Amino acid sequence: MKQQSTIVAIAILAFGMGTFNQAIAQTWKVTTIAGSDEGNRVMDGQGNKAQFAKPSYSAIDANNNLYLIDETCVRKVDTAGNVISLFGMGAEDQNHSRINIPESPGQDGIWVTKSGNLYVSSGRSHAVYKITPDKKVELFAGEEGFKGKEDGNRMQASFYNPTALCMDKAGNMYIADAYNGMVRKLDVNGNVKTMAGNGNTSDFKPGLSRDAQFGQVRAIAVDSKGNVYVAVNGGRGNCVAKINPQGVVSSFVGDYDGLRPPGTNDGTGKTARFMRINALAIDKDDNLIIGENTRVRKATPSGVVTTLAGNETEDFRDAIGSKAMFRIIRGLSIDSNGNILVSDGTCIRKMEKQ
Repeated sequence: MKQQSTIVAIAILAFGMGTFNQAIAQTWKVTTIAGSDEGNRVMDGQGNKAQFAKPSYSAIDANNNLYLIDETCVRKVDTAGNVISLFGMGAEDQNHSRINIPESPGQDGIWVTKSGNLYVSSGRSHAVYKITPDKKVELFAGEEGFKGKEDGNRMQASFYNPTALCMDKAGNMYIADAYNGMVRKLDVNGNVKTMAGNGNTSDFKPGLSRDAQFGQVRAIAVDSKGNVYVAVNGGRGNCVAKINPQGVVSSFVGDYDGLRPPGTNDGTGKTARFMRINALAIDKDDNLIIGENTRVRKATPSGVVTTLAGNETEDFRDAIGSKAMFRIIRGLSIDSNGNILVSDGTCIRKMEKQ
């Protein structure tokens, strides 16, 4: 009788724990906050009255305003969903009248600091520019129009099609030097140093600093400890590489040499499988948020990968979790409330934890 009671108690406990785990499981709701699935131009306005052509890399300021690259324009989406074009060409208002805005100094990567300074990279000019809150534009790093891979002072250093940008909490900037297959670090003293990559855009190879090798480096993110994460696409699979502050490059999640069999998406470390990875961001708990073509995933600092929203179908649907659908994710940012802002197709989506 005592043994039976013990079995019943264990069963009740197990049931209770299962119920508890289900209760605390994260669910994310996806809604469209600006633009629509039918956009095809750069048009300012509020909410679905605005249109986007090809929204991509983005960044969040101290007031939760979103800044992003949209084709040849730099645009701002405020917390009320108002979309304003700040720099670029071809922007229109809701009457389809051209807006007189300064020409964009860059159209690839973007970052914004707490003080409101914008940094944008230009693959066309092989340079990084700084834009102050009063819209003054200055060359910040690289030799304008000259491609190379030289380290040194930021004004003498050279890049070859720089794309994504990010900054750590100390103010050091990290630059995805795409066609050099390198991650470059621009420190607070204005010096550029190659953090990882040997300059050959070929198969991914872990290693120490310049002994490591990447393909085209495009999506990067840095956590609070100074670890830099790099999207690696190609070969027989896709993965995220990790560069620690000492320059050691390792495979963090996913398997570059492992084809992605169906039904084995989530997992830990090498067992996780990914579609093409286009965007990366870090949340306040140092979780890595990963934007694939049509899914948003999360990797914990210990490498446990779960899917937050979307599935493998390319479509458009506002919904919760895997019922939501994305067209093509090109940018991710996380606001101070933990919401994930997604550049998707021709619109901006917002993911809120329920």
